[in-house]
Amino acid sequence: MKSKIKLAATAVILVIIAVACTVLLKIINKNADMENGAVSTDEAAKYSLTEEHFGTILTITLYGSSEEKLKEVIEKSFGECERLENIFSAKLKDSELSKLNEKAAIEPVEVSDELFYLIKEALIYNKLSEGALDVSIGKLIKLWAIGTENQRVPDMEELKPYIAVNGCDNIIADEEKHTIAYTADSVDIDLGAMAKGYAADRIKEFICEHMENPKGILDFGGNIMTIGEKTDGSPWNVGITNPKEPSQVYAVVSVKDKCVVTSGNYERYFMEDGVRYHHIINPFTGYPADEGIISSTIIGDNSIECDALSTACYIMGVDKALKLIDSIEGVEAVFIDDEGNTHTSKGMSQYNFVVR
Repeated sequence: MKSKIKLAATAVILVIIAVACTVLLKIINKNADMENGAVSTDEAAKYSLTEEHFGTILTITLYGSSEEKLKEVIEKSFGECERLENIFSAKLKDSELSKLNEKAAIEPVEVSDELFYLIKEALIYNKLSEGALDVSIGKLIKLWAIGTENQRVPDMEELKPYIAVNGCDNIIADEEKHTIAYTADSVDIDLGAMAKGYAADRIKEFICEHMENPKGILDFGGNIMTIGEKTDGSPWNVGITNPKEPSQVYAVVSVKDKCVVTSGNYERYFMEDGVRYHHIINPFTGYPADEGIISSTIIGDNSIECDALSTACYIMGVDKALKLIDSIEGVEAVFIDDEGNTHTSKGMSQYNFVVR
């Protein structure tokens, strides 16, 4: 009888030891997974959604503890994108910007806080880039109509009235009255070089307000905004498209909580008589920019700044663009010229820039 009791007690002890070992093994494995970069259970959920806004494809991808919560935040973020598009789009007939363009050459127009802010920012970057970034050339952009079924090469006589010479000087922003006015009939504002940047900044802010420790990526058609870091604590690796082979990655940068914005001649264009006509219009010539840069990438904290600078630098050419970027704190750049050469700003090494 005593031997049976001893055997039973021994069996119970062995079971307890086995359970303890199993639990310990799970803990060890979990810690090892965490060290090796596996996603922890509190960040296991991932949700991604794609919609079309601002004339391009936008994708938002988030990581967190609840797929339902991620879905809710992303859907509300796209609702915010739609609201902003209805303010800033030059293509939507009923947008606030389109209504401004209809009236501002006749009389000053009172505008919303966000539209006033973005136009004021555009005027700042116009001065900073010595006129390269010029949002006053909306009528030039409409003549080319690149990316639409009406795209064509306009005659020079058609272009001449709208070629900007200090075109943004014809935009009057009255701080006190909160109005915008145009002093020339040739002016139509097009915020295509900045609206996506503003939207990315606003959506990131919205996500951070509605999530604790958010992690993810906003891909706004050439405008990449990283939120935090990857779930394993490592930086995001963002590829820079090869402008001569757009299906391939030319280089990679590693970033945390930064945006990477690229303007290139491969994004929207058409070919005629063997010539590529892309959508980045030089305000001084009226034609697509042809100053040697075919890909302009800017890295920084604010997407609106990177968006504006990527377009401005593309138009300015390598030497002027590098001088500008090296004069601005907190932004770095990678330029690829039409011969395939790479040019980087002084601080690019911090982002582990690697050409593939």
